[in-house]
Amino acid sequence: MSREETQDQGLARVAEQLCAMDGVGCTTLEDRRLELEICHKGDSRTVLLDILSSDYRLQKIQYGRLRDALSDLGITESRTFVAAAPPQRAITPLMRAARENQKKEFEAWQAVWQSIRKAEKALDVAYEIAQMQSYY
Repeated sequence: MSREETQDQGLARVAEQLCAMDGVGCTTLEDRRLELEICHKGDSRTVLLDILSSDYRLQKIQYGRLRDALSDLGITESRTFVAAAPPQRAITPLMRAARENQKKEFEAWQAVWQSIRKAEKALDVAYEIAQMQSYY
């Protein structure tokens, strides 16, 4: 394994997590790349991922594209859920259910962000280890 090659399974796990979410369409292309179409609040972005690549630079670029797409859609990292102010009248069960759904969706996107950061950090560690092994 050269210094630029690393074994990364984190991107595949992140893609699997994204494909399981509502509003994310996944298509496997002929060249075995994965096309993700992420829709959020009426806006959408398309991201191509080459999960089988072992090139460190390409993997870092892919993580960056994924982060940029999420940021462009307004899905921000490290936020806490703040529900809308309660109305003056009593909250109906329908309103309570809608708030719970909003909270679940928000937490799911935060989990995606955490997975991306964790996978990218693991990739960096694997790359550093590969560099040290080739040096010594």
